[in-house]
Amino acid sequence: MKNFILSAALIATTVLFANPIEKTEATTISKQKRSEIIKKTDKTVYFWEINTATGYASGYTISQAQAKKTIKLMADNDFVSYKIIEAYK
Repeated sequence: MKNFILSAALIATTVLFANPIEKTEATTISKQKRSEIIKKTDKTVYFWEINTATGYASGYTISQAQAKKTIKLMADNDFVSYKIIEAYK
């Protein structure tokens, strides 16, 4: 029993330290940059942001479906802690 507990502890420690997760610093699209993007098009612009356990991403599209698809791709096999889509005309 003692060997089993020691082996389990060794495996758990190895797994925890073998795959360190590095967080990246979040950078969002500034309000000034958003207004510049909005002025360049007459269509609705969808800004999206996603924060997962392994990182952060943001961007924009001209389709809500594209924004949802991009977020889904970013969140594949990852824990999502925050996501948002904002529409501007």
